[in-house]
Amino acid sequence: MAVMEPQLEEVPCNLCGSTRSRVVHNRPYALGSMSDCAATTDSFAQYGRVVRCRDCGLVFTNPRPTLKTLLAGYGACVDETYLDESSSRSINGHLSLNVIKRFAKSGRLLEVGAATGYFLNAARADFEAYGLEPSEWASKIARERFRLEVYCESMDTDRFPDGHFDVVAMIDVIEHLTDPKAALKRAARWLKPGGILYLVTPDVGSLSAKVLRANWWGLRPAHIYYFDRGTMRRMLRDAGLEVVLEKSFGRIFSWGYWATRLKNYPAPVYKLVLWLIRALDIGDKLLYIDTRDSMELCARKK
Repeated sequence: MAVMEPQLEEVPCNLCGSTRSRVVHNRPYALGSMSDCAATTDSFAQYGRVVRCRDCGLVFTNPRPTLKTLLAGYGACVDETYLDESSSRSINGHLSLNVIKRFAKSGRLLEVGAATGYFLNAARADFEAYGLEPSEWASKIARERFRLEVYCESMDTDRFPDGHFDVVAMIDVIEHLTDPKAALKRAARWLKPGGILYLVTPDVGSLSAKVLRANWWGLRPAHIYYFDRGTMRRMLRDAGLEVVLEKSFGRIFSWGYWATRLKNYPAPVYKLVLWLIRALDIGDKLLYIDTRDSMELCARKK
């Protein structure tokens, strides 16, 4: 099958509507780059032209892939490597659930971008859990392995009525969407008054993003929008959501997985870490790291 060039379009700022921006990074998309939407990819280099809005400061890809291009990529996405970290992904699901339960103990919960269902599997001990996942491969695993109610649909679905959920979770999702402002408004509509939106996304305003600049891990082909805490708070507020918790977000993965995240950094560092992991035989041991460059938020519907 021939690999097609990504279809691109110019867009105004999704937060304020301005067309005034300046380029902050520019690494043109590679042929076929949008066909790799895998969560575990270590190919970050060619992520397009990234700009910053001159009026509100939102950072985003422009021009960016069309909705049709993205939906085709996510629908066809198969990421077998994602399953290799099943234990750590399950633990991470419980860590997120513990934060959510500070504000909502039970009720109906929807995860947007449910992947293969690790978070929902943790959540259903306390919640009536549902999921949306555009990948046919991932949603099928969630249904068959965990017997979860995960639908292979986008947020455009009319499956759920307004005010139906006590919690909507969006974990590493909003940065992938072509219209995050509309997505947050849709999530707010689905929430009951007082319901909680739980959201995790990379923090482009973090120290590591500023130090690593064009080499920061958060810059990748499948990401469209890059929020800092200020632009994220403003977009949530515009959707009728009030931030009640905001902090950095850490994860648990195996030493071996963390080592692969260094692949695109200086070779001596990468090789030294690999050597130490092999020498100590800790590749499959789990390690919690908070790199302080992802943000975790809970926002309440007013």
